[in-house]
Amino acid sequence: MSSKTKRVFIDTSIFIRFLTQDDQVKYRDCVEFFKLVENGSIRPYTSNIVILEIIYVLVSLYKFPKEQVLKAIEAIFKLRNLVLIDKTDTVKALRIFKETKIKYGDCLIVSQMSDLVLITYDTEFNKIHDMKVVEPADLVK
Repeated sequence: MSSKTKRVFIDTSIFIRFLTQDDQVKYRDCVEFFKLVENGSIRPYTSNIVILEIIYVLVSLYKFPKEQVLKAIEAIFKLRNLVLIDKTDTVKALRIFKETKIKYGDCLIVSQMSDLVLITYDTEFNKIHDMKVVEPADLVK
């Protein structure tokens, strides 16, 4: 990995916009973002919490068939250089949950990130002041 490679944590909302294509502008930005991942300009990180949220949203809210969701998850795991973070810091997550009004799952995600940039469409993360949050459009310009 070169020193120019950006390290980003991909939040649920990015995968959902890409997989559902329900917002064409965001979908196109996500396509361009994933091209940067595939050419090695961006080193992607995500977590099992994000995978859980993707499955829940696609099955429960979008009513995607289970087989389609599983194929989508398999495709995510094939992203170039993807790092799947499992470790959480529950004490940190609870502190963030106490100090902010963001959902606990997002607090767990923040506890996993350390020095990564968060790429998301979820504006709730902006409530955490010491965190770098961007959208795909910020990286593909």
